[in-house]
Amino acid sequence: MKKSILLFAALILCAKVWPQVHQGITHQAVMRNAANELVTNQEVGIQVSILQGSAEGTAVFVETHQPESNQNGLITYVIGQGTLVSGSFADIDWADGPYFLKTEADPEGGTNYSITGVTQFHSVPYAYHSNTFTGQEDMLARIEALEDALYNGDNDNGNENENGTVTDIDGNEYLTVIIGNQEWMAENLRVTRYRNGDDIPAVFNDEDWEETTDGAYAVYPHAEVDGVNSPEEMVDAYGKLYNWHAVDDTRGLCPEGWHVPSDDEWTELGDYLGGNSDAGGELKSTRRHPQNPHPRWDNPNTGATNASGFSGLPASQRMFDGSYWHEPPGGHASIWTSTEENPDSEFAWSRFLRYNRSDLQPYIGSRRGSGRSVRCIYSE
Repeated sequence: MKKSILLFAALILCAKVWPQVHQGITHQAVMRNAANELVTNQEVGIQVSILQGSAEGTAVFVETHQPESNQNGLITYVIGQGTLVSGSFADIDWADGPYFLKTEADPEGGTNYSITGVTQFHSVPYAYHSNTFTGQEDMLARIEALEDALYNGDNDNGNENENGTVTDIDGNEYLTVIIGNQEWMAENLRVTRYRNGDDIPAVFNDEDWEETTDGAYAVYPHAEVDGVNSPEEMVDAYGKLYNWHAVDDTRGLCPEGWHVPSDDEWTELGDYLGGNSDAGGELKSTRRHPQNPHPRWDNPNTGATNASGFSGLPASQRMFDGSYWHEPPGGHASIWTSTEENPDSEFAWSRFLRYNRSDLQPYIGSRRGSGRSVRCIYSE
């Protein structure tokens, strides 16, 4: 399968139900030209079509927009509030789906649409039909496509994951995204068993957490914030926190055909995105407080564009002594690598993303007994 250069990475942020005349779906995209360069501080031509039935189905609604990109190439517009070409957004029967979003772009600001992406609507638009959309539903569903990246072309990694998802042994399904020559999970791991079916112990007591040298996972304690009312809902939002003993276990933490990325693989990711000094912004979700309920970053979420589709979220970490840093989450993401400092050391490598920085920070001072997020990468 041929894979094209990522030219137009787009994401549905959320559906907002206003009075009928103002209905719309907020949409963001990061614009790149044919040379894979960001299109910054200029007007961009956009045509949006909502297709019924399939990715080649009938267009029930078409409109155009001419948003202006910012210094990071980010454009924002509201589907349903553009210049009408045909159809009626208000009359779309979202229950009569499936529906697909076709987005065409002209980086020069005209109507010579040379970049096209199509993705299926999932949970968000159906909120219009049910009229019961809430911030909690937005978090729990993860929209089946948490900031679902549109990319031109198919994944050619040679596996069967053509639709950009992978399922773990518990049946949890995760979005995946192609970034350069790598395929990554676009969500944090939340599995409770190793690949061979053995349970990963859940350790909640602080003393037990500090003393264990076996693989274990933790979840954030009960938190009643922004529609998150239980530890289970926090897991839906941010995934679980695993110690490095689980990462290093030969029974396998990631789904079949996937693995916890090494420090070198993380370095390759950062290099592809222009170097660690800027890569963090392209890896971070654009969700932020107070515009979005959990999962979201604390303000100011510096430099976040999610141009890569990685959709990094600030699940924070559980310290080696059992305490939680940043409760509830929002300040930083701490993600394991599979690389230890050396066999005799108590430390391993991890990567940090922070709410007030746009870099991807390598970090060697991660104690093996601490709990951090895990993102899996496809094993070629």
